[in-house]
Amino acid sequence: ANVQVYVRRRKLAGQIMDTLGCYYDPAQVGMFLWGRIPDKYADVEQLTERVLHEAKVFITPGFIFGNNGRRYIRISLCAKDEKIQEALHRVEALQW
Repeated sequence: ANVQVYVRRRKLAGQIMDTLGCYYDPAQVGMFLWGRIPDKYADVEQLTERVLHEAKVFITPGFIFGNNGRRYIRISLCAKDEKIQEALHRVEALQW
């Protein structure tokens, strides 16, 4: 049953990544989905700050995990489906 829960959440997180124009490997496993930000952003903070302030959604900037994460974001799959769905709706409401 837990596998199906995380499959659903990964799909929702993938939709957020798609909306933001991020590239990610859909075959990733684990409790997080990592994505590379589009080149149009100077850095990951430009994207994550916009998402936070305009959509009211926190997406983890990869740089907090080290220098290799500076062009990546991480979405946790630990939140309930409803919260991830709400985040998706908020992100989709913005013009990207």
